[in-house]
Amino acid sequence: MTPRRLLAAGTLGSALVAVGGWGSGALPPGWEGRGPGTPLVLLGVLLLCASWWWLRSHALQAALLWGAPLLLAPPLFSRDVYAYAGQAALAVEGLDPYDVGPAALPGPLADGVDDVWRDVPSPYGPLWLALASLVVRVTGDSLLGAVAGMRLLAVLGLVLAGWGLHRLGGERALWLGVANPLVLLHLIAGAHNEALMLGLAVAGLAVTSLPLAAVLVTLGALVKLPVLAVLGFLVMARPDWPSRVRAAAVTGAVAAATAIVVSVGTGLGWGWLTTLDAGRARLSLFSMTTGLGTLLPGGDATRDVVLALGALLAVGVLAGLLWRTPALGPARAAGLALLAVALLLPVVQPWYVLWGVLPLAAAAGPRLSAAVAAMCVVLCLLVWPSGRNVIRPPLYGLPTLLAVGAAVLVWRSRDVAEDVEPTRL
Repeated sequence: MTPRRLLAAGTLGSALVAVGGWGSGALPPGWEGRGPGTPLVLLGVLLLCASWWWLRSHALQAALLWGAPLLLAPPLFSRDVYAYAGQAALAVEGLDPYDVGPAALPGPLADGVDDVWRDVPSPYGPLWLALASLVVRVTGDSLLGAVAGMRLLAVLGLVLAGWGLHRLGGERALWLGVANPLVLLHLIAGAHNEALMLGLAVAGLAVTSLPLAAVLVTLGALVKLPVLAVLGFLVMARPDWPSRVRAAAVTGAVAAATAIVVSVGTGLGWGWLTTLDAGRARLSLFSMTTGLGTLLPGGDATRDVVLALGALLAVGVLAGLLWRTPALGPARAAGLALLAVALLLPVVQPWYVLWGVLPLAAAAGPRLSAAVAAMCVVLCLLVWPSGRNVIRPPLYGLPTLLAVGAAVLVWRSRDVAEDVEPTRL
């Protein structure tokens, strides 16, 4: 199939997802889905994934063509965007989103929040809440207006990511990191704040000035914390220990100053440091450590031990990859570390793997790119458009295990492709 036909097929798939979403997506309260929504979305996702898998070039055009229809879709594959709006409304009205949940301010913006998160304080950083609050100030009580504003923030994040990936890795990086269906379906259609978090972090990896890189990565962490680890890889990329010590001092000072300015300047303070585990309000279906802990005898106590061991293993992997940064490069090492962290933490969502995929896209060769792409395709198929998981409890961890298994199979068996064509901007 020619690139033109693959681009057209992917665009058709994206359009089917957008149209079908109005019948089966994560719709606002009172919006009844009509028509054959789920079959259209499933067909669209399959078309989009197949087109992306075989394209391997023209990544920027693909991202633009395939992402555009999703801007007109309702929230898909997750209801988190409603929680963003509800938490932002709290800040607009002078309530502390790190102390109370969206239910403390009844109204249209709180009505769309999933019941599990209605009384849960925000786990997000002050930069994100400040930007989300700006959206809500502009859109008022309009839930769809708030969704559109959050999507614009996601697009801003992907523009930053695209700029950074083009500088770091060229066409293959854009193919894996921006045209990726998991990115389009969850960061654009789902409007997740990972888009802005990752855009700032990837931009930080791409700039040559260490102080500017520290500012950008810290801003990403003030959206959502995981990318703060990227600072360590930037420091360890220095050629010797004296330069690493100096870089650590500069990076630490700049990061601290950035965090103080944003936390104090937004008026939101430091409450976000106390709510980072708010996502553990329920067991995570995509968590492999939750699955292992559930299978073993001993009940909750055993599961808690396994979850703790998984977190310790994630820290160990991160430390090992930090040490290997001079050999691997900061983007590759950070990507592998964040991917491991995303897979081993107690709370895992399908789009969390993008924490590692986007930095890794900047430095992955053909074989690793294909393996990671296989993982992303499988994850695209494991969530219904409403946000409900295809695989249900008690099969905790199985969805992620299937995705990891697909990556391993491709890694072991797939012929390594030649480099893709250079991007045409």
